[in-house]
Amino acid sequence: MKSRRISLKIAAIVGTVEIIAMTALFLIINLGLTKVLEDKAMSDMKIIARDRAQLVESYVIGCCDFLTGYSRSPIIREGFTKKNDPLARRKVHEVTMAYASGHGDTEGLYIAEWDTFVLDHTNPKSVNIRFRDRESAKVLEKTIKAKGKAFCTGIVMAPVTKKMVIPVYAPVYDEDRNAIGFAGGAFYTDALEKTLAPLSDKAIGYSLINANTNEYIFNEDSQLVGQKCSDQNLLEALETFKSEDNDAKTVSYRSAKSVTSCYFMEDKNWVFVVEDSNENVFGIVRSVRTILAAICIFITLIILLIFGSSVEFTMRPIRVINRQIENFKAGDYSHSDLLNKYLTRDDEFGSIANAVKELHGVLENQYQLFFELLEAQTVGTLVTDLEDNNIVLVNKMALKLWGIPLEKKGTLTMDEIKSRFDREETEKIANVRALAKMSKEEIIYETSLVHDDGKKVHLLSHAKSAHLSNGETVIIFSFIDISAQKKLEANLVVLSETDSLTQICNRRSGEYKVKKAVIEGKYGMFCLFDANKFKSINDGFGHSAGDKVLIEIAKCMKKTFRDSDILIRLGGDEFVVFAPGIENQTVGKMVLDRFMKNIKNIKIPELGDHKISISLGAVLISDNEEFSQMYSKADSLMYECKQQGGNAYKFY
Repeated sequence: MKSRRISLKIAAIVGTVEIIAMTALFLIINLGLTKVLEDKAMSDMKIIARDRAQLVESYVIGCCDFLTGYSRSPIIREGFTKKNDPLARRKVHEVTMAYASGHGDTEGLYIAEWDTFVLDHTNPKSVNIRFRDRESAKVLEKTIKAKGKAFCTGIVMAPVTKKMVIPVYAPVYDEDRNAIGFAGGAFYTDALEKTLAPLSDKAIGYSLINANTNEYIFNEDSQLVGQKCSDQNLLEALETFKSEDNDAKTVSYRSAKSVTSCYFMEDKNWVFVVEDSNENVFGIVRSVRTILAAICIFITLIILLIFGSSVEFTMRPIRVINRQIENFKAGDYSHSDLLNKYLTRDDEFGSIANAVKELHGVLENQYQLFFELLEAQTVGTLVTDLEDNNIVLVNKMALKLWGIPLEKKGTLTMDEIKSRFDREETEKIANVRALAKMSKEEIIYETSLVHDDGKKVHLLSHAKSAHLSNGETVIIFSFIDISAQKKLEANLVVLSETDSLTQICNRRSGEYKVKKAVIEGKYGMFCLFDANKFKSINDGFGHSAGDKVLIEIAKCMKKTFRDSDILIRLGGDEFVVFAPGIENQTVGKMVLDRFMKNIKNIKIPELGDHKISISLGAVLISDNEEFSQMYSKADSLMYECKQQGGNAYKFY
């Protein structure tokens, strides 16, 4: 009875403290969480407005990209250069109709001269007419040339269909990059509205307003399209965006019934607006408060139940506890600090406390010595059980090698350790563990992992199973860091593959990479070139100046070509570039023109006014060829360039 009364007192005291603590915790969390959730809800509205505005922007960009592709078509260019050729005009119209059919939202697509004389149009009735007077045509020409690329002028109502459209213009260039006219197109906003509709909650309203005119560009209520905004709060938000002192992109406000968030699309002077009811926006606050209260009550009840059961279990009859003393004497050295307060008692609790104290002293000294030795090691150590792969012990050096904070040592699991390794390394470790379970021999293997800070660590690891005196079997892993050794090995590989002067591939590694790319089907442009009159530079200015020429040429190669391209110094002043993916002369010429320009701009003080130039032969590789075949073709072209004075390139 006495033990039961003690357990009830303990349960009552702890229960009272628990209820007070949980009540205080609920009040504190509720106040903070309410503020956080309300701020989060307002922030979410801003994000919704911004995201929907970006959808509008993406749609406009898509329309511009579409018109850019149309304006750059070679056949469209012929619509200007061969405008009197019936066959050419028929081809132009076919391309116009094909492009228009490829974009289901096109209201109209056309090309016109600078005086707005229409050369071709998806609507045949609009061909061979001028749709602007001379002055407005001049303004349009000046705007298009100034932009230099496709652009949108806003959202307007189409005069024929009476629907809202996005007009887009783009210059048309001839082969010399002279603007010879322009392409125009109008795209329905219906598709944009259909895109926005599924992304919005049914309770959320949205609209798009022209900040210059305060008119609705589109709205869920189609009757408001083209009408001026009359919402006073919204008009004040529009005035905020127009203010010269305003840098904000979003404005949000809360009325008695709803929350509104506006996003300013500055480059077009449009404002995207989303609106939702207060009930929808802040309803989660009430729900979370209710859930939080329920959780606190539930946790309190669970804790009281668990603690009450624990106290009742602890206060079992003394005879049951006394039998534990015999277990200690028989070699069961488990120790509980809860019994220390009974050391001075003469009853069974006192016997238990003194027996545990004596045994614990011996075990604690041994454990402390073992622990200090384990932690002092410079080798990472991990011990796991045989069957369940649970951690038996691990030292801090192992955590350091894995990049795991030391404070996680007490709660560390094998899943957390495995997460540090990629899939291949995890499978390797699993195979080693399986082998260690079956073999008594030590297994040596290498693994690698990447720390959170991006540092890659290479480990030399040992694994061996061990049988303990209690009949259990464990697996002991040890690890040492061999990253420095691996780095040295990698540096040696780089040195063996890199030309020491120019820091690009040497002949051996370069040929291997080109052959490998061709075998893998990565065809492209093969270029061979050398510096014109390089021997005269060496003879006239010295080999040091010649070396600087080679270094500058290599820099031009790195500047011009992509990181994925293969840059090689074959020897002397002879270089090779292999650019996978460049499979036509048009793209190849663009790249080589840029390369020749960079070569031309090389300036070396030691050479004075002497200009650096190269002769280059280029071959487009579309099938498996030997390196020697590619070299031979390019070499003949390079020789032709030299015969014609150099400072040029030729395609095979």
